[in-house]
Amino acid sequence: MPSRRPSRQLRKFVIPVMGPTGAGKSTFINTLLGERRMVVGETLKSQTVELEAVQLDMTPYAKLLGNYQIVIVDTPGFDDTLKSDVAILKKIAEWLKESYQKDNAVLGGVIYLHDVSLDRFTGTAQRNLDIFQALCGDDALCKVVIGTTKWDRIKPEVAKRHEDELRQDHWKALIKQGAQVVSFKNQNDPESARQFVIKLSALFKKRNLEETYLQIQKELAVQNKRIPETAAGQTLRNTLKEIFEMEKQVAGLEATMVKAGGDEEALARLREAEEQIAKLHQQLKELKIPFFRRLLRIFR
Repeated sequence: MPSRRPSRQLRKFVIPVMGPTGAGKSTFINTLLGERRMVVGETLKSQTVELEAVQLDMTPYAKLLGNYQIVIVDTPGFDDTLKSDVAILKKIAEWLKESYQKDNAVLGGVIYLHDVSLDRFTGTAQRNLDIFQALCGDDALCKVVIGTTKWDRIKPEVAKRHEDELRQDHWKALIKQGAQVVSFKNQNDPESARQFVIKLSALFKKRNLEETYLQIQKELAVQNKRIPETAAGQTLRNTLKEIFEMEKQVAGLEATMVKAGGDEEALARLREAEEQIAKLHQQLKELKIPFFRRLLRIFR
């Protein structure tokens, strides 16, 4: 990979904040900033539709990153209530590609947040994690800090048990590749959020990670792949195919109930399932690799 040209101006140390809807990404960034800049949702409905970048006051990080300006990027989750998963992937992927191509920006690291108060690791949480891992690739996991949020919603000992289970099971592979885990225990204390940035900054300097980029950045900017051809695109497509098949089974059951004289609720559930199937079918079409692209891959 060609070396990145240094710029005379202050370079941007970019840190995307990712995770499922409701993980507390916007709250985390507001705490980090020390002010309410991001809209925070009180329900599972997503409040983050677009990627939004904000600069940090460099005073707490001057010794570690004196030659950089830290930029934090809020991102929507892949279970967003307002946009499709494919639309979210396209937005994140295109932004990451553009940031890779800019001479005055470097990927400082990635923060991935998870709600520790959840009783179980849901299918939605697993889908978000799978796509995130495919976005990063194994080589870039050394630039990842995984954070647990919403400690105030449950007893500390329960939160600690949940975090330990996540470390030992769902995050084991990421940790093995170098990802770090940090607890965001106090959403009213900026220092609790700053430790994430300090951790990433220290790793960046200690391990000389300036030339380490996410897998999807290299796939799009260096290998000239299209989004459906990337590991993240293929992971999302496989996930959507599984959901598509499940929805078809649900629709089949509801249709049987309607034919057997089901009530209005059964009919409403059938229509909802059919609508979901149509949306999933459209997303799968968007992630299909064109025939000529598949042909090119065969002869390369």
